[in-house]
Amino acid sequence: MNNVYSHDPILHTLRNANGMTVTVMDWGATITSIKVPVTGEKVKREVLLGVKDENDWGTQGCYFNATIGRFANRIRGSQFVVNNKKYVLASNAEHCLHGGINGFDKRRFIIIDKSDSSITLTIHSVDGDQGFPGNFDLVVNYKLENDNSLLVQYYATCDATCPACITNHAYFNLNGFNSSILNHSLYLKSKEYLELDDGSVPTGNIIPVENTAFDFNKEKKIGLDFLNDVQMIKARGYDHPYLLDGNGSEPFAIAKSEDNKLMMEVYTDYPCVQFYTGNYIHEGADIIARDDGVAYENQSGFCLEPEFYPDSPNLTQFEDVNPLVKPDLPLNKFIKYKFLSLN
Repeated sequence: MNNVYSHDPILHTLRNANGMTVTVMDWGATITSIKVPVTGEKVKREVLLGVKDENDWGTQGCYFNATIGRFANRIRGSQFVVNNKKYVLASNAEHCLHGGINGFDKRRFIIIDKSDSSITLTIHSVDGDQGFPGNFDLVVNYKLENDNSLLVQYYATCDATCPACITNHAYFNLNGFNSSILNHSLYLKSKEYLELDDGSVPTGNIIPVENTAFDFNKEKKIGLDFLNDVQMIKARGYDHPYLLDGNGSEPFAIAKSEDNKLMMEVYTDYPCVQFYTGNYIHEGADIIARDDGVAYENQSGFCLEPEFYPDSPNLTQFEDVNPLVKPDLPLNKFIKYKFLSLN
């Protein structure tokens, strides 16, 4: 895939009545910036990680703030069976990650509508793309509300039965500058998570979070129990699917900046969220931060990626909460990030 910025990306900035801005790029339907006004501060806080050199959007390998598809997270062995037919996916690793070698994060979306506060983008994925069955069409809508919430809506159709899971891989740092996120506070409403094997693929076992380092049902610092569990040591930090129980009417997660001046609530109607603490940001080529020109270290951003269960095409015991997309059953999901300035 050619470097993203060799094709003149189109950027569109959303604005609300409070001065909050969100910038979206057509390549990867990527959120390049979220700037939030904070009480008592003259400069709005940039709460997303971003690159110093614009060309690095096309070379960084961390999926910074991009739309992920056709299937977010991992599929074991880069294969699955649907309707008694085996499908082998394009992958440069043992397990297919985030849609394959050329996932949606590396593609140019078409802008079909935009206004001062919203933008709608679409992409068409042909039958056999990255090994997935069926002609697949995705519509992504970003809408910035006056309560400082960013609503992200996904609607997808396919003319064949196909596993599909679309999310955004936003890396947040509510401090507003290049720094560790381990002193952020987090509340995550979940009683269970999926156990992972050494390849970070679910084993199928569901593990209670109670009395473990994975319990965020009471707000605590992200770094309080960091690496204090064999599951976490394997992943070099938190990088696990938490099971959710709700319809999206209440936030499943609440994060607070280190100085306790900015809070983010996250809502979704997906059944799972991957909580990731940026354990591989500083791998391979340095990603230079846009604010201070210094390379991002590991744990300089955290992700809360709402999704279906990772490897759900192969975890048939959970198929009731991870439906496949079919001609008569589209994908229709949402994510909402809401920001609140704390006095």
